[in-house]
Amino acid sequence: MQKPTKIALAALAGLIAIGGAAAANQGWRFGHRGHGPMDFSQLAERYDTNKDSKISQDEIDANRSASLTEFDADKSGTLALAEFQSLWLKAHNQQMVRDFQRLDRDANGQITAEEYKLPLANLVAQLDRDKDKAISADEFSQGRPGPMKRHGEMEPDQENQDAQ
Repeated sequence: MQKPTKIALAALAGLIAIGGAAAANQGWRFGHRGHGPMDFSQLAERYDTNKDSKISQDEIDANRSASLTEFDADKSGTLALAEFQSLWLKAHNQQMVRDFQRLDRDANGQITAEEYKLPLANLVAQLDRDKDKAISADEFSQGRPGPMKRHGEMEPDQENQDAQ
């Protein structure tokens, strides 16, 4: 195995280990980096093959085995980095489509610069505790005061007051 491939695989193994440790610390909460927790319907879309609204370990195992077989181009029984890349891209395609649709606020099939900037438009204002118009690692690690709102949306308390 070439040295760059070994390094890439070692890095991938490290990321998987870190992700597993993080998941263990947070319990069984499935999430996508930057996209919030994965809901059951997203899992069912991929794994509930008999459409009984339940996911069995057999369904998960069969899906994973089929994916390994599909992307094992050299039929070695393992996935090299390039083979895994193809698997990963296919598996994450649906999330990419959801992310695109979330950004495409006017649903015209195009993302404008304004639509692309909108989700993070208030990030600094919400996290900048020392009001220096920038966020530091410390401010970021302290977390945001509540769920981040989209630009132009009301805070949940404000919505409740307006409804009364």
